[in-house]
Amino acid sequence: MKVLLKYNLILLLIVALWGCHQNKERLPPLNESYRRTDKLPFGSFIAYKGFQSEFPDYWINIAKKPFTETWNQLKSDSTSTYSLYFLITKNLILSVDEVNAMVEYVKAGNDLFISADYVDEKLLDAIYCTINRKGEIISEVNGKMQDTYVSMFYGSDFKTSKYGYYYFPFLNYFNSYDPSITRVLGVNELNLPNYIVIFSGRGRLYLHVAPRIFSNYFLLSNSNYHYFENVTAYLRFNPQYIYWDEYYKEFSSTRDKNNLNNKDQFSSLHVIMQNPPLLWAFYIALAGILLFVFFNIKRKQRVIEVIKPNKNTTVAFTETVGRLYLQQKNNRNISEKIITYFYEYLRKKYFINTSFINTEFINSISGKSGVSKKETEELFGLITNIQQQEEVTDEDLLTLNLKIENFKKTKTDGRKFV
Repeated sequence: MKVLLKYNLILLLIVALWGCHQNKERLPPLNESYRRTDKLPFGSFIAYKGFQSEFPDYWINIAKKPFTETWNQLKSDSTSTYSLYFLITKNLILSVDEVNAMVEYVKAGNDLFISADYVDEKLLDAIYCTINRKGEIISEVNGKMQDTYVSMFYGSDFKTSKYGYYYFPFLNYFNSYDPSITRVLGVNELNLPNYIVIFSGRGRLYLHVAPRIFSNYFLLSNSNYHYFENVTAYLRFNPQYIYWDEYYKEFSSTRDKNNLNNKDQFSSLHVIMQNPPLLWAFYIALAGILLFVFFNIKRKQRVIEVIKPNKNTTVAFTETVGRLYLQQKNNRNISEKIITYFYEYLRKKYFINTSFINTEFINSISGKSGVSKKETEELFGLITNIQQQEEVTDEDLLTLNLKIENFKKTKTDGRKFV
């Protein structure tokens, strides 16, 4: 019964995994790349075209290198002009130098727009801000898709129009920030802030925690394109330089964490918890291990004791008895035992009566054994003499044993074994 339950659970797990795989095959690729050339559901082709239309008279620089290098190029002009850096990515992972460069960039009077599902903790610590992501991660892991929406904030009230689509809900939000330098610009469907602007020095840092809003899928749903217009409406529209980031889209998911200055803040489990597909794989692997341990916690079969085969002790016993007789020099007793066993051999092999040793007996034995009559007479003559002697010498005992052995080795045709 337990074995049947085990295989049923394994079969159920395989069917569930197969069903998930089949469902995924019916959907287009859902990788959140946010690349400006990506026309898949979660690329940012539409957002980039809209961004170009918002700044029709500007040359948009495509940033394909770390932010520190971009900031080093702009430092000399930061006192008289300002620039705009627009960054959309799934996970924003930064080094300490990059965080410092971003903070200096904003304080120098520039605008930095960041929309990311995960924002590096080092940057959040630098601006005294925290983000709650648990609800959205749990929803994605459980596969809970639904009609979800976001709203913009104007003045003292929320805008009446809502922008939504059918997918995982927008549940990320800012749960702490410095209200003296922060203004809320947008909220999720729970009316919790998911789009803020932080005034630092002479510049502005725009933080947005729902990057799927800038995907092709969202912007092409209903009239959601207007939401993009409302988000960018808060940006200042007279920068000298404009940068559209492509570096952190390509680099954040694959960059070597060992190259970051603060290695202590990185952990494999932290990355797994931030990515729903990895979290799904982690849970499935954990469930498989627990099932394996559960069904194998007891041995399937008791330990089978190794039974040693019986040893043939006859030879050892005979050798021991023989040595005992030899040590006692009881040749008479040994000869009697040899003669007794020889007569038993004759009875079993040739079915002849050994009670009377005479001429008829010798002729019968010689004919049946193939041993010559002369040799047969000598053998039984030796046996008769030994039986009549009071003491048997070693030579007589060896001669008796040799003749008996030769007798046994002789074939019925009279030839002996060589």
